[in-house]
Amino acid sequence: MFFALFRSWRGRLAASSVRWWSLRIASLLLFLLCGLHIGYTLRAQGLNPLPESAADVARWPIVPIEVLHVLDATDGPSGWLAGAAPVLNVRLADDTQRSMEFPAPLTWPGRRSAALDDAALRKLPGCMGYVRGQTLRDVGGADRFRIWELHCGPVHHAYDDFRVAYEAARADGPTPPRWQWGLLAALLALALLAWVPWGSLGASTADA
Repeated sequence: MFFALFRSWRGRLAASSVRWWSLRIASLLLFLLCGLHIGYTLRAQGLNPLPESAADVARWPIVPIEVLHVLDATDGPSGWLAGAAPVLNVRLADDTQRSMEFPAPLTWPGRRSAALDDAALRKLPGCMGYVRGQTLRDVGGADRFRIWELHCGPVHHAYDDFRVAYEAARADGPTPPRWQWGLLAALLALALLAWVPWGSLGASTADA
């Protein structure tokens, strides 16, 4: 009888210890993953700053294009940070093809750019014109190009149009930067609390 009770107590203690260590490891992994994602996002945003004015964009080289298709979210850029949807599949002056995206906050999942409405998008396939923009750096995708000025057929959008749409998308985003830091701080507190030896503290208090 005594040995049976001892084995039962030892089994419950071992199971409790396993659950406690599982909670500790899970909280630590969650904190690390969220920290890596938020850190990577903030780094990518820092490496790809917004142009400050239309004059800055006007100094960039003109890129002649012929729009072949308007792609939806499933065909757009992919990587650690998803791009804006939709994107353009274009032909360049040297007959190479590539995709170009409209400005939207670098977050995951990707969001739809409000710079062009559906009526304007329907006018783009087959048009010829030019864009000005920048190749994004360190966003987990190969050769991603962000448009900041578009003149193609009947569609003309300047820097100010894209900047207004970008700011609106960032303001409506589900995770603004201050929330990201708040979430990371909460997860850090949770991870620290999970690693506090509450059993030892309770025993020390009882002994005192």
